[in-house]
Amino acid sequence: MPFVHITTWPAKNESEITGLQEDITLAVHKNTGAPLDKISVVITEIEPSRWADAGVPGNHKEFPVKSRRKSYEE
Repeated sequence: MPFVHITTWPAKNESEITGLQEDITLAVHKNTGAPLDKISVVITEIEPSRWADAGVPGNHKEFPVKSRRKSYEE
């Protein structure tokens, strides 16, 4: 029984989540042959303030730039 767990920032609307669940289920079924009723997909949404890339919280105003840094000197 395939179990897929996706962690992401909150979706803008419910259709994003259901579309993602359907697409992931199809990909798992297509690539493994697992029956649809045996594929579980769980989506966990995390607030940007609880997520960091390169030590920069996702709600930081300069996140798109600072989260790409390679050192603390940048």
